[in-house]
Amino acid sequence: MISVKELFRRSKEAELAQKNEMKSAEKKAAGKKEGREKRCSFLVEEVFESARIQGVMVIGNLHGRVREEDTMYLYQPGKPVKEVQVIGIELGPREVVETAKDCQVGLGLDIEDINEVSRFAVLSSVKPAEGEMAQRVIENPRMFGLMMEYSRLYQNADYMDELLYELCYAKFVIPLYMERPPVPQEDGTMAFGEETFVGFRSLKKPGDNSQAVFPVFTDEVATLGWKDAFKEGQPKRFATMQLPHLLVEVNRGHAGIVVNPFGPVPVYFPKELLAQVEQSKVFEERYVRPAEMNNPEDTSGNTAEE
Repeated sequence: MISVKELFRRSKEAELAQKNEMKSAEKKAAGKKEGREKRCSFLVEEVFESARIQGVMVIGNLHGRVREEDTMYLYQPGKPVKEVQVIGIELGPREVVETAKDCQVGLGLDIEDINEVSRFAVLSSVKPAEGEMAQRVIENPRMFGLMMEYSRLYQNADYMDELLYELCYAKFVIPLYMERPPVPQEDGTMAFGEETFVGFRSLKKPGDNSQAVFPVFTDEVATLGWKDAFKEGQPKRFATMQLPHLLVEVNRGHAGIVVNPFGPVPVYFPKELLAQVEQSKVFEERYVRPAEMNNPEDTSGNTAEE
């Protein structure tokens, strides 16, 4: 039989391990926040061939810093991510610079064919994750890049089509909420008690406190602005969801979803708009048809006999 003293020692060790885990997560989050500040994102609004450079020039608003010869990644719908190099930077006609930050800018890219870059493509310093990391690291560079220009372009039909397309394909991060922290076990592990509730928190709809919205995030760094997302003493845990699962949560009493509610640019998708997206061709091709292919219906009229 294990003594009370031994149980107390194990409980303290488990508590210390949990605190160390939380400190490690906070340090990691701080590193991610610093990394976000070093990143850049750019939504392509115009594309043309430039006589000055051996490549294509794109115009748009730069968020972050970029230098000549930097490597960036071109994100476009339905195409593999393309690695490109910045071979020129212009702040205006004949105003050539070597670096730019947080401004409207023209970027020269080492791309020969102008047709390789479409309007509303996103250039990002975020390299696409590969292999196992693609399942563990959620980033959404194109969704993030599109959202950064939402306040200017939300009335543009082509822009909204691209944003809703990306909404159908994105994976989002959602903080897991625990009403009570896990309970230390005899073997040093942690377990959920009978009264422990695990779920997701809601936010009040802006301008209407009588309604709730479901908050989601493009990446873990975007959750840092939500100061009370986790209870004190609770380990930071996240779930990932795509649109079909978000629709389930919305139908449980939410007025819609809000992406990155604490910045840098929050975007609200009301329930009525999400219902239209669910009926769209993009949603059907992304979720309905693959599900039908994996679960084909038997239309022969015959039943199998054992």
